Amino acid sequence: MNERQRLLESYPTLLGLFEDEDLDERRFFVVVDPNVEEEADEADVFDPTEYNWMIFLPERIAEAFGEELFARIPRELETIEAFEDFYDAEEDLYGVKCDLDEEEIAELVLERLEALAAQKKENQNDSEVTA
Repeated sequence: MNERQRLLESYPTLLGLFEDEDLDERRFFVVVDPNVEEEADEADVFDPTEYNWMIFLPERIAEAFGEELFARIPRELETIEAFEDFYDAEEDLYGVKCDLDEEEIAELVLERLEALAAQKKENQNDSEVTA
């Protein structure tokens, strides 16, 4: 099974928000990177000793969800019990401290995005029924 098929099986509502079939990798929906101290001149967005992972949501997520629903994502993510600490650095960039690996963190985020996508679809269906 390729990654797109696995994503479609696990997150059908989320992937249903996108018509582009070239979106066949997890990184098109969520990017999880270790937050390591850089030797660059720029200051880190957040301290790597406090938040060992960075989560980035690509712009396509904001576009698909809409402003109101996209604004709910940080509140949803900060309730994930596996995250010892959560930091909403920017509207699409978050820091977390946890003992999970990249894959596990991405799965937790995708599960929350799937739930929000289901709410979006439900709200659209309700709007169509009342129209």
